[in-house]
Amino acid sequence: MEVTGQAKTEPGFREAVPAPAHGSPGLLEAADRLLSSAETIFVGAALIFTSVLLFINVGLRYLFLWPLQWAEELTLYLMVWIVFIGGSIIVRTRGHIAVDVVPNFISGRANRRLKLAVTMVSFVFFVCLLYYSAQHTLRIRSSGQVMPAMQRPMWLAYLAMPVGSLLMGIRTLQVAVRIWTNPALGEKVELDLGD
Repeated sequence: MEVTGQAKTEPGFREAVPAPAHGSPGLLEAADRLLSSAETIFVGAALIFTSVLLFINVGLRYLFLWPLQWAEELTLYLMVWIVFIGGSIIVRTRGHIAVDVVPNFISGRANRRLKLAVTMVSFVFFVCLLYYSAQHTLRIRSSGQVMPAMQRPMWLAYLAMPVGSLLMGIRTLQVAVRIWTNPALGEKVELDLGD
């Protein structure tokens, strides 16, 4: 049994939307690149911000006995956002861990069908997660609940779930289109840990 992260193993999965045949960037490709950049910048900036904030808070707490009361709460909620937006990045690059026992024993055509089926099940899951998380976020919003330390609306923290689910659903559809339009993606691919 081989466990692989497929982000670097399958050709064409770095970018989810293929370039148009005529060579100029199309609207879908431009939108994909913009969304990819926004996701990556958000996750990177949030990670840097939370690291710096926690470092400063530890220094203030232990050196001056004056911690920022809201720092840990903000870091916690930002980490939730990082997980859900980062999940979209992982879906786009197919970086989730995959156990490939079954795909190693089936033909390329059946492997492609299996990948499409798994992708569509994932899409249904993200649609359900979007629906229920949006319902929950709206309930939190209507309750008027606020964050304990920052006194901001709690629904802002919960909003990470429907936003992340929506992005992961979009990325899952992009992956399905890539699998559907590129028959070579059904072939077995060896894991390359060299990069």
